[in-house]
Amino acid sequence: MKLYLVRHGQTDMNKEKLYYGWTDCPINEIGIKQAQTLYGFFKNVVCDKVITSDLKRSVETAEIITKGKNIVLDKRKEFRELNFGLWEGKHYKILQQEYPEAFEQWGKDWKNFCIPEGEAFFAFYERIRKALEQVIKETAEEETVLLVTHNGVMSVMLCVLTGAGYDGFWKFFLEQETYSLVSVTKGHITIEKINCPVKNF
Repeated sequence: MKLYLVRHGQTDMNKEKLYYGWTDCPINEIGIKQAQTLYGFFKNVVCDKVITSDLKRSVETAEIITKGKNIVLDKRKEFRELNFGLWEGKHYKILQQEYPEAFEQWGKDWKNFCIPEGEAFFAFYERIRKALEQVIKETAEEETVLLVTHNGVMSVMLCVLTGAGYDGFWKFFLEQETYSLVSVTKGHITIEKINCPVKNF
């Protein structure tokens, strides 16, 4: 199995450096151009399945990338980003003012702390681990899957696939307008590319 990982295009909330996970915002003009660049590469890649999170930014990116392909997007809620709850759409400076104790606690115990009305990292990690295992389980070795989702989601996937675990999360940052490629053959996992740019295509 070949698994291509792609982060959604830029949104205004990315640009403003706000915390957001489940907020359903679209990609902006830059995000559209990023997706069009990725289309230039993926138009030559035969994909048996295209999976996205069910959020607008992932779906819109996937629709542009797969233009012209006769394939239905498989939208899955389990591939959403971390749920930031009451912190959605806020800058860290605002959070330091509005939730000083909680924000400090999150920094000290980021794996276990549950964001108010949101999600704890360990729960997020387990959600993504199970979703990834399901994709691997249901995909034949000769098939190619394109998964369009979020930075945090793909970082967790790489932690799972490399055996880095929770503590490896901060080692990965998936850029927009790039792809990563993972191969799974008879249970053997190979990370072939991470953050591979496609500007030459």
